[in-house]
Amino acid sequence: MEGYIELPQCSLNYRISGNGPAVVLLHGYLEDLSIWDNLTENLESDYTVLSIDLPGHGKSICKNEVIRMDFMADCVSAVMRTVALEKVWIIGHSMGGYVSLAFAERYPSWLNGLCLLHSTPNADTHEKHAARLADINLVKQGGKEQLVQNNIPHLFATQNLQKFADEVQRIKAIARNTSDIGIIGALNGMLQRPDRNHVIEHADFPVTMIFGKHDNLINLSVAQGLEKQHKKAQTVYLNNSGHMSFIEEPHQITLVINSFLT
Repeated sequence: MEGYIELPQCSLNYRISGNGPAVVLLHGYLEDLSIWDNLTENLESDYTVLSIDLPGHGKSICKNEVIRMDFMADCVSAVMRTVALEKVWIIGHSMGGYVSLAFAERYPSWLNGLCLLHSTPNADTHEKHAARLADINLVKQGGKEQLVQNNIPHLFATQNLQKFADEVQRIKAIARNTSDIGIIGALNGMLQRPDRNHVIEHADFPVTMIFGKHDNLINLSVAQGLEKQHKKAQTVYLNNSGHMSFIEEPHQITLVINSFLT
């Protein structure tokens, strides 16, 4: 079932299906809830699955110049209230992981567990901060298509680009449908987000971090540093994935997520 709610600063599109304990799926930057279609099909026989178009993405309209991760987390809580979910597992991909961490900081009692899927609790490096500012300027100058062409192939492991050429085109189409103001708002929100390693350090719920060994966005050394820092968390490495394991290794990611949920 697809639904829609109106909030003072945005309107939110969501989809809910299945029966059982609740799982919330949060997509990444330049994505929408449709990226979860295959995973939802694999989960909904045992779980209630809620996926949300985050503000400024998909069908969720937000015109804020800065869409903070905390604001997105509050939007997730608003949808949860609407569909009467009180306790959930959250799985956040990339930017969705940043939102998940903000949610965990603000609503820890609502969580059964947190899974960061190709995401980190670190704040942006100076290099990444500068890259986001450059992307904001590019979009403001009418360069969204260049942004899409530059960013989307980089999400996949280089050796997987030919194999998943159709999926690359599909994700590009989703990215093109993201509004300019939504892109700018999300970029501003991500570059302003704080370090949230303390959320994992002090979590009283299970935390799983999933990384691809060929991720162009999260260097393997960064992932290994987080594994060493957060010994209470479960860390999983996928041997044949970049940043998009739910496409690059769908069977393996389903096994890992089912393990996390049980």
